Amino acid sequence: MKKNIYIDYKIPNTSNYLGNSFPPLIYKYLSKIDSINIYSLADKNIPSLDCIIVINGGSHWSYRDLRLNNIHKFQILKWFIPKFKKLFLFLGYFLKLNKIGFYKHYLYPNNSYERHLRNLMNKNPNVKVIHRLDGIYQMISKVYGYDYTIQNINKFSDLTIYQSNYSKQSWEKGVNTIFGKSVTLSPSKSKIIINGVDLNLFNQSKSNKNIKVKWPILNVSASPAPKKGLYKIIELAECLKNNEDFHFYLIGKQIFDPICGKEINEFKNITYLGEIYDRNEIAQYYKSSKIFIFPSEDDCSPNVILEAMACGLPILTVESGGIPELINIDKKKAGLYMDDENPVMALNTLIKFYNRFSKNALEISKEKFDFQITGKNYLDEINKLIN
Repeated sequence: MKKNIYIDYKIPNTSNYLGNSFPPLIYKYLSKIDSINIYSLADKNIPSLDCIIVINGGSHWSYRDLRLNNIHKFQILKWFIPKFKKLFLFLGYFLKLNKIGFYKHYLYPNNSYERHLRNLMNKNPNVKVIHRLDGIYQMISKVYGYDYTIQNINKFSDLTIYQSNYSKQSWEKGVNTIFGKSVTLSPSKSKIIINGVDLNLFNQSKSNKNIKVKWPILNVSASPAPKKGLYKIIELAECLKNNEDFHFYLIGKQIFDPICGKEINEFKNITYLGEIYDRNEIAQYYKSSKIFIFPSEDDCSPNVILEAMACGLPILTVESGGIPELINIDKKKAGLYMDDENPVMALNTLIKFYNRFSKNALEISKEKFDFQITGKNYLDEINKLIN
């Protein structure tokens, strides 16, 4: 009898980037397993479930997902105060803003999402819950209160899966943030399963992009946050502006970086390609590039690095978060760390020993990060839980 597995994330298709690389990949993998029926939040008719895979704290949850059985007053305040702030301030003439929860709206947990999960569990009393975690929201100053939702979800989860040892240590020991010490988790059972990459899509096949510059350097970032290191990329571009062999290509939200995003277009050796959601299109740019630059801090296990490595690109990055767990494997190095005092040295070394770094990147991605390996690891854990 087939088992029904539900990924609590909207996956209308597996070809586009949906805000998180993992859900469509695991959905695609599990959909090919004969013993499994796979469902996602995008499906309307959900049967009785054997296993639920929860992604982080439900930051993908929106007002469109509200139903009578999951609505929560704090969720309404969280979403509607920013949109109707003047109205709420007007109410302050008659009611204390503190009394109606105005000041706390940034810190509210994802209450509606928690109710949604509780409803699923009530309908499926024997269901097993896998909680797959990314980074700490308060570390990236995003939906600040959702870390408490992660803590609440984790209490009833049967298995917690971390993307890296860095992620595990951060969640279980806590970190210092601008909000104070982060919340901590004490999972009933946990396992580290490193992210994987679709090698059928990200590989060294010929690109349809006609980039003629000798050393095209690519950066992909879905976030405009300054800790993604755009300023380091621009610093390097400035250093190399007199050498036409080098050109930087940016895909994502870099243009919205509040510190230096608007300066991108001032540099002739930087091309901003905008946001691209078609994963096939993104893959073409990886394949047409020579080096991948990713100077981001505190990332747990950035998929973009894995995608670049699968295309044979050496990685120019920083020693932070879970990145060392990706580019340094079994004495093989797929990249180098940038030096704040001498950022060009690492790039120059990558170029000098380019074939070695490129070969290492390909071997590491095939041996360790093929999503067939990642998917099987998840499938094994699912079978342990439900069988």
